[in-house]
Amino acid sequence: MRRTALQRRTALRRHFSDQEVDLELYRWRSRQFPLKHPYCQVWLAENNIPEEDAILLQGRAVLNGVTVSIPLSTEIHHKNKRRGDDLLDQEYWMAVSEDAHRKIESNKDWARAMNFLLPF
Repeated sequence: MRRTALQRRTALRRHFSDQEVDLELYRWRSRQFPLKHPYCQVWLAENNIPEEDAILLQGRAVLNGVTVSIPLSTEIHHKNKRRGDDLLDQEYWMAVSEDAHRKIESNKDWARAMNFLLPF
């Protein structure tokens, strides 16, 4: 039996899987997160500067009498795994600079000691 063009098309919309919905929500939240955390949280922790102070001082800090610029956050680091419910759990997110993210990934023991990665 030969189908016509009308029969081959369906009026039903494709439904997104739960994973696709989670990824779409993750993308939206990951764009919003750096707006709340504009400065690298690793740099702030290493230099013992509260995030609120960094925001009030508009990204400047005085270290040893010298005014320095605080690195901007450009990436999101996940302290915990990035699958299932943990993907969307912002409790385990950190706003970090590219350099800080690279440092975390290349120094796992240090990152765990600093609580930038959760223990296994």
